Amino acid sequence: MARAARDAGRLRNNATVAIVGGGPAGSFLAIHLLRLARERRRNLRVVIFERRRPSPDPEPSNLAGPYKGCPRCAGGISPRLNDALAELKIELPDDVLQSRVSLITVQGNWKPIYLKVPRDRQMLSVYRGSLPLGHGPRHASFDALLMDTAVGLGAELIGSRVSRVFYDGQHYPVLCYAAGGADKTLKADFAAFAGGVNERSNESAGRPSSAGLFRMLQPAYEPPRLRKALIAELAGPTDCFELAQGTLHYVESSAAGLQLDMCSIMPKTGYFTISLIGGSVDNAASHKDNLAIIQRFLATPRIRRVLPMEAPPQLRCICNPYIVVGMAKQPFGQRAAAVGDMATSRQYKDGILAAHDMARDLAAVIVDEGTGLASLAKGYGPTLARFRRDNRFASVIFFLYRWFFTSPLLSRIIYQTFASERKSQRRSRRGFAKIFWGISSGDEQYEQIARAMLRPATLWKIFKGGAYITLRNGLTELFFGLDWTGVGRFPTAVPAEQLPARRRQLLQGRRYEFECLYTIHIRASLAKARRLLAEFGEPSRPYLDPRWVSIRRTRGTPLQPGCTIRYRIVGGIFSFEVVQEESGDPNVIRYRVLGGFADGGLFVFLLEPEAASHCALTIYLAFDYARGSSPTGRLLFGAFRLLFPEFIHDVLWNHALCEFKQSAECRQETGSEPRPGQERQTLR
Repeated sequence: MARAARDAGRLRNNATVAIVGGGPAGSFLAIHLLRLARERRRNLRVVIFERRRPSPDPEPSNLAGPYKGCPRCAGGISPRLNDALAELKIELPDDVLQSRVSLITVQGNWKPIYLKVPRDRQMLSVYRGSLPLGHGPRHASFDALLMDTAVGLGAELIGSRVSRVFYDGQHYPVLCYAAGGADKTLKADFAAFAGGVNERSNESAGRPSSAGLFRMLQPAYEPPRLRKALIAELAGPTDCFELAQGTLHYVESSAAGLQLDMCSIMPKTGYFTISLIGGSVDNAASHKDNLAIIQRFLATPRIRRVLPMEAPPQLRCICNPYIVVGMAKQPFGQRAAAVGDMATSRQYKDGILAAHDMARDLAAVIVDEGTGLASLAKGYGPTLARFRRDNRFASVIFFLYRWFFTSPLLSRIIYQTFASERKSQRRSRRGFAKIFWGISSGDEQYEQIARAMLRPATLWKIFKGGAYITLRNGLTELFFGLDWTGVGRFPTAVPAEQLPARRRQLLQGRRYEFECLYTIHIRASLAKARRLLAEFGEPSRPYLDPRWVSIRRTRGTPLQPGCTIRYRIVGGIFSFEVVQEESGDPNVIRYRVLGGFADGGLFVFLLEPEAASHCALTIYLAFDYARGSSPTGRLLFGAFRLLFPEFIHDVLWNHALCEFKQSAECRQETGSEPRPGQERQTLR
């Protein structure tokens, strides 16, 4: 009894740890074990079995050989995982790094929410394996980099599949494998099983999965609950603006009759990785069904607006991996444990980070506490319990998330809450935006996110900045006859911190009593946007045509000084003119307001190129309220100032800019508009 207790203690000097599976969980475990052993001044033999990385020699070798195959993963590196890599001094070389994500968009049934990646955080994308086809050298993969790091620290790599595991007479795990045409065994002081959940087993051919191997030591083990995903790789144009900008898209609602709970589009070098989860994927029974889901998804208008317009993406590969959505039963036993997806994972987000955290904690337990069942239950058990607790909060978060984003009304309220906070508060005080950042980036624990979502301050923001303004704006749209049918909905709100810089740029720093600023990004050339702006004031313009408001050019040439456009509101009860002034810059179109309540104010269009085929349009309106020249006039204008609904400008120009963007992006160079219902093919 004393001998067994002693043997189940912490790893002795020159002990052997066998790791079945060289994916992130296995490689991270090897790295942490070897680093801890070095810190404790102990020798430790770590052997990794990875069939995708064959060794050229029959004996264990540090010559890794090429990585073959694909672990079927989207390949996102979250900010917290990037921090963990930095702590381990693992840098991603250029041939592994695919893109740096600079912007996250969250698309529901209203407008997308834009989240800039903070300067002190990094989100990256990688390929974990050798696919997709035609993607350059096989070794340039994240999993191979981690294995190389482990081998560089002293781990041994056996490029073979383990066929059987058993306990010897002293209750040490023994692993059986084939190498160099001969059957071999390895006796280990501890065996970790990190083969993932997507391995295919063939028991009759002697090819059990990692889960099957672990059951040979721990018969009570049951893998975690799984859910099917659909991952597709699309090749995009090499000069694609969207790829260059590194925008990660989350689409949080179903479309085209599809039942989808979660969708993402991850940018990579020349590729987009599309990941889908939902009822339609669960029910797909064949490759043909999967292809139909991808085609229907790509054909939806909101996805056509996300992917590049220059050329239709081409499908390179498609797969149906399983993702972990539960917790394994009995994931550790005497001198053995499951780690990574075989044990559990973080719900829907950041599985690689979850594998790292489990591997780090398991390494600390077996080096410093012990390898026996009691030691693992005391040291490793709490780590798994934390995942279980956090994932319970995740269930609440994603239920609310889907509920809000699949409803057009609730989705609009959520977007409006986000936009109201963005326009009125500094970045450091935007608690609502931080909630979205935490969910989308994986930068916060689910428990922290759930508590932030349910705070009274958050609920008040949703009511005041979201529900109330949505109702007010909706009634205004109804009054002015603004119809969103067939019109793409895009963000136009400008954050509060950008207002001073824009004021200096366009107004030389002068302040006015009333200011409003809107920007929209357009997938069209600067020249095309200018041609469309020339229609401002023309009867045939495809934007800014509200009921009760007549906007007509009365004299002059469009986009030239002296061009005069007259506003007549409610049949002429209110009227004024805007006259174009010389700006000295062809991309700055400045109008002076003459007459009415905004007499002397400025109305400015600013066009800015972002790429050869992309630009941004900013609208700036600023004026001082008219005072009147007589006591009666002053009284009337004072009353008007108190009663004037300033938000009307937001409503009218928000709708007009979305119409402008859609018209600029859809209009052909000949000036013809696409026929109603005409769609662009996106997959061939």
